[in-house]
Amino acid sequence: MSIGPQMETEEDIQIIKDYTLLPVLLDMLARDIDELQIYKDRIVYNHVIFYLKEIEKTIYSELLSLKNRMRKENIKILVTEMNASGIEVEYKVRGYIHHFKMLRSLVKAELMTLLMNLRRRTG
Repeated sequence: MSIGPQMETEEDIQIIKDYTLLPVLLDMLARDIDELQIYKDRIVYNHVIFYLKEIEKTIYSELLSLKNRMRKENIKILVTEMNASGIEVEYKVRGYIHHFKMLRSLVKAELMTLLMNLRRRTG
């Protein structure tokens, strides 16, 4: 059974979700790195800051890869709105507009999953 062009696949949704959440994770990492800078004279904190910066590099690489995949698959994010209840995204997949909403608790869980997956990739 083939999927029609208007139907989004699970892979499409995952690409959109990752592309939406990775910038949020980048903001969180930047905030945490800034907070840890006051302890930069301590070796353990330097190690943690170095690790977080490696994760940042991995995220930028992942975002570029996702952007290329989105272009190839004709996927565009039209509107992303963050509010107190979570994140709402309007996007277009192969010409058809779709929406999804992630509640704050789900965003938090997804961010932790993303971070753990990124950690595995950086070794």
